[in-house]
Amino acid sequence: MAATKTFTSQVLVLAQMALLLAKNRGKLSQDELDDLDAKLHMVPDWVEETLAKNEERIKELARSNLNEELYVFLGRGISSATALEGRLKLLEITYVPSLAYPAGESKHGPISIIEEGVTCVFVCPRGESLTHIIGSIMEMKSRGAKIIAICEEGDEDIKRVSDEVVEMPRGIPDELSPIVYITPLQLFAYHLAVMKGLDPDKPRNLAKSVTVP
Repeated sequence: MAATKTFTSQVLVLAQMALLLAKNRGKLSQDELDDLDAKLHMVPDWVEETLAKNEERIKELARSNLNEELYVFLGRGISSATALEGRLKLLEITYVPSLAYPAGESKHGPISIIEEGVTCVFVCPRGESLTHIIGSIMEMKSRGAKIIAICEEGDEDIKRVSDEVVEMPRGIPDELSPIVYITPLQLFAYHLAVMKGLDPDKPRNLAKSVTVP
């Protein structure tokens, strides 16, 4: 089984642990802690908003990309982990070849296979690395890649350099973005699998647990 709840739950628990450690070690002010804690409690609302606004959009994306043969998932900083998980779900339940890399390292591998027919999926929350991710998008696009970007609602800079976008709720901090930004990637993999006639709940060669004798 290719579970989606595992990643989301683990990252949520780790975020709560990080906040507790930051408090105990005095790494953040009380105002900063209160702000992040309040935003952590907004995660369910952000996920619901993402699903409500984007489910049909993501179905359309799956339909229009049904016959793509190679995906490259890219993100900078904390978003590189989101890219890795998005790629894993796509690979597990659609069997479509795919790679995932930190966008800052794309010149040391993925760029060598970028050409027409390759789809690059960029995870682009609004933050300090946004300018750099735009540069990475332009590099891939100039070599013929189709660009799908997961970005904040109203981010015209990302929309301008992308072929397709999924717009996410405003105000999600970088530190919590993986919990929310993974949602459209998981949903994209799900719809793509269903449209290919595959059962996303029973991917081949995968098991709920692994037992090593």
